[in-house]
Amino acid sequence: MTNARIASCQFEPNVGNVDTNLDRIEQLTEQLPASTAFAVFPELCVTGYDLDSVPTAKSAVPGPVTERVQTIAHNTGVDLVVGLPEAAGDDVYNSLVYVSDHGVKATYRKQQLWGDEVAQFVAGTEPTTVDTSAGQVGLLLCYDLNFPELALEYDEADCDLIAVSAAWRQSFDDDWRLLCRTRALDQTCYVVGSNHAGTQSGRRHAGESLVAGPRGEIITKATDGMSTVSAEVAPDAIKTARVKNPVRRSRRNKINSPRR
Repeated sequence: MTNARIASCQFEPNVGNVDTNLDRIEQLTEQLPASTAFAVFPELCVTGYDLDSVPTAKSAVPGPVTERVQTIAHNTGVDLVVGLPEAAGDDVYNSLVYVSDHGVKATYRKQQLWGDEVAQFVAGTEPTTVDTSAGQVGLLLCYDLNFPELALEYDEADCDLIAVSAAWRQSFDDDWRLLCRTRALDQTCYVVGSNHAGTQSGRRHAGESLVAGPRGEIITKATDGMSTVSAEVAPDAIKTARVKNPVRRSRRNKINSPRR
């Protein structure tokens, strides 16, 4: 039996041009191996990372944007994890949607807002998981990655993968790689990290989208000129990692042990 593949994609969005960005998402998805279970795209990639455009670019979920993403998923056979500004009543969230050919399966709202994001978005308050053919996936957005307590909620939910979408700047590229590897190691899970490439609104992004394995190793990483990377999810690798590094079991034993 062939193991499911997971993919991370990166590109430089055209700020405010939703149709062009969705076309690019479709083009990159079409390039992925046929066995890909899902592909992760960057934070706010539908609109570009430009906070000034949020009031006019926000979209309901589900809505026209996710309907187009659903069509891409249907035509390619690949589920998509895509970042967009979500309009929900009077509130707007920096959100990540997991979309299959059946529609939106999950919506995650960024819990830790960065810098000026607080002027445009309401912070989310809940973890979000989704069952996929590659395993159960927890969702995070960019700055969330700095908070191990957010990832720990996916340990409690028995996730084998964490998908992270980001708009990580080049000046912090070492942090990006380190934190993706650290969350993979301390959760003994796969981390699929997708980051913006290129420049938007004066921000130079780091790219370097990657897949980290359950022992904290980088399995594959996008280098200059690369837009997609993918890797197999190996259940045996997860089991082995959790034997050699039994942090999940130790953590749960400590939580469940009686106090003296």
